Amino acid sequence: MKNVLRNKKYLVTYNNKILSKLENLADKSKLLRSRVCIHLNNKSKTHEMIIALKKGSYIQPHIHPNGKSEAYNVIKGKMIVNVFNKSGKKIKIIKMGELRSGLNFYYRMSKGYFHMPVAISKYCVYHEIYSGPFLKDKDVRFPKWAPSYENKIQLKKFFKKNKLERYFK
Repeated sequence: MKNVLRNKKYLVTYNNKILSKLENLADKSKLLRSRVCIHLNNKSKTHEMIIALKKGSYIQPHIHPNGKSEAYNVIKGKMIVNVFNKSGKKIKIIKMGELRSGLNFYYRMSKGYFHMPVAISKYCVYHEIYSGPFLKDKDVRFPKWAPSYENKIQLKKFFKKNKLERYFK
């Protein structure tokens, strides 16, 4: 994928140039997001990514199995993480921003909840850590109440119901 960079080194560092690169890739991406996978492969015990979400990027609400944790650390910008119950009712909104914003800059989920990160600034760049190994068929489940990216009519209804329209214009 053109919007996904992959690390191939055992010792890796990044500076602020990666932020610009990821934002440029997100601009060119149909899904308005990009990432650099810092882990070496899907079999790695820990998965780390730096992800850039452009405002308007829709990540379908999803859940990870219990026993696998996920954490976000915001590097630049702001986002909200919507947390839903199994029926699709929003039960929590976690407001996040870079350290100097005064918002939560870190979150960790150690139990499976349906969740959906949403950029509320032009870009939100964050560091994600996930328990590996990663098997997409087993590690990500999408609920029936969450529309796919392609279903524009259902998406519009979903955004309106959850008061998210302003982030997806």
